[in-house]
Amino acid sequence: MCNVSSPNTPGLRNLQGRTQLADLLKRVQDAIAARPVPLLVKIAPDAVDDDLDDIVAVCRELRMDGIIVGNTTLSRPPSLRSTRCAETGGLSGAPLTALATEALRRTAQRVEGQFPLVGCGGVGSGADAYAKIRAGATLVQLYSAMVFEGPPLIRRIKEELAGLLARDGFATVADAVGADL
Repeated sequence: MCNVSSPNTPGLRNLQGRTQLADLLKRVQDAIAARPVPLLVKIAPDAVDDDLDDIVAVCRELRMDGIIVGNTTLSRPPSLRSTRCAETGGLSGAPLTALATEALRRTAQRVEGQFPLVGCGGVGSGADAYAKIRAGATLVQLYSAMVFEGPPLIRRIKEELAGLLARDGFATVADAVGADL
C-alpha cells in the first residue's frame, strides 16, 4: 500500500496531485519490479473532485491494483463534543463514516469497475460495511472500531452484513458492490 493520505505527515497529501502521484507510484513500481506485489493507493476522504479525477487517471494509467478510500480526515464535524475536538491531525472512527463513504462513491463513479476499491473510514457495524459496499467497495477495512471492540467485532459485522444482503435480495457481497451508483 502506498499511503498518500495521512494528514499527520506534513506535505504528504500534496502527493495526491497528478504529477506528484505519478512520479511517486512509478518509483514504487520500479522498487518492487523484481518481486511484484499488489500495489494499492490510500487516499484521503477529503479529496475534492479534481483530486479524484487526477488520482483515478494516474491509477488507471499506471495500472494500480486498487485504491483505498479514505484514511483520516482533517474536517471536524459539528457533532464532536470532546474538549479536544479542535486539535489538528487526522480524525478517525465514526465521525468520518459519511464523508469517507461519499468519497468512495465519487471515486467508484470515476473508476467504473476497472479495479478494486477498498472502503475504510468509520466502519464499526455491518451497516457501515454495507454502505461502503453499495458505494462501490469490493473490500472493507477496519481500524478504530477494532481498538474499541476487539476481534468479536468481525463476527458481528459479518452477521449484520449477511442480514442486510439477504434483506435486499443479494446472494453475495459481490452482487451488492456499487448497488447505489
